Amino acid sequence: MRHQKLVYWLLGIFAVVFIGGALLIPTPTLKKQATTITEMFTGHAQTKGATRNVANTDLGQKYQLSKTEIKALSKLKVTGVGDSIMVRTTTDLKQVFGSFNVNAKVGRQVSAAPAIISQLKADNAIQKNVLINLGTNGPTDAATIDGIIDQIGSNHEIFWVNTRVPDKDWQDSNNKLIAAAAKKYSNVHLVDWLYVSQDNNDWFVSDNLHPNSLGEREYTSTVGQVMAKYGE
Repeated sequence: MRHQKLVYWLLGIFAVVFIGGALLIPTPTLKKQATTITEMFTGHAQTKGATRNVANTDLGQKYQLSKTEIKALSKLKVTGVGDSIMVRTTTDLKQVFGSFNVNAKVGRQVSAAPAIISQLKADNAIQKNVLINLGTNGPTDAATIDGIIDQIGSNHEIFWVNTRVPDKDWQDSNNKLIAAAAKKYSNVHLVDWLYVSQDNNDWFVSDNLHPNSLGEREYTSTVGQVMAKYGE
């Protein structure tokens, strides 16, 4: 019995050290391992935000957001322009934003954005915060991205989600352009969905591109954390 207690005590120490250490390292693989061990001990799966002060509410637990983040997001008015990724995540995004008017379509190219933005402006329907998820369906170029940002205007906060398109040669080139734009413009913010999701294939349906229900929550969490920090 004494030996058994010692084994349990050592296992407990190991779990605390491993989980705490792994979750503080920004490596998705380690986080996934820590999640598995945490779930084994607690019976509750935790996501990448487990080291953060997650609110003990339905929204907080579902999207791994803090009380401060939930409050900030609830005040945001957001316009979304996107492709099939945004089509799939709209329901979740609407749960965290104060308001969310969205124009998303399956198969949409980046080049479709200027006409959409023109119509939104004509209808006085573009909000202070603009969430963009374009770049999934084909390559783009710096001139097109710069044009979209200029068209939206410097009085808007723009959040551009980068792309996860396995085995497509435009994934990296598009993501470099999006990252460059975020560095170039003070009102443009990168949402690094590729980094967060790259080692988590269980977040996606069989094409490894479109998020499943878990991936939709993780996407919303990733977008929410950035927009709570920089949204107005």
